[in-house]
Amino acid sequence: MNRKVLLIALMIMVTVFGYTAYTIRTSSPTAAESGDVLYERHCAACHGINLEGQANWQTQNPDGSWPAPPHDETGHTWHHRDDYLIETILYGGASVTGNQLNRMPAFNNVLTNQDAKAIIEYIKSTWSDEIREMQKNGH
Repeated sequence: MNRKVLLIALMIMVTVFGYTAYTIRTSSPTAAESGDVLYERHCAACHGINLEGQANWQTQNPDGSWPAPPHDETGHTWHHRDDYLIETILYGGASVTGNQLNRMPAFNNVLTNQDAKAIIEYIKSTWSDEIREMQKNGH
């Protein structure tokens, strides 16, 4: 009888502690997602599914804000270092630039630092080697 109780107790502990460990390891729902999936979910609505940005992105809106720029090589994303881009994704454009007309929202409530890095890596994967090298060296 004691052996049976011990076995049941052990099975319960493995189940509970195993589930807890699994829950902790996968606490971020996006932890296993790749940058392209994260980009599509959180960025494409403004920056375009093909990283093309909004129409007339170089022309100021009547309220003084700017349309979302492209993240392909025609835009200026590659002019910025990774840490600046990650900070912009997580904390928003106005927070990073100090310009309250910058409409880029903050995503730190839904994305982790690793998620932001994955998005940046996805964007950079679409650039030529030359553009990637210039971006890496701080343009």
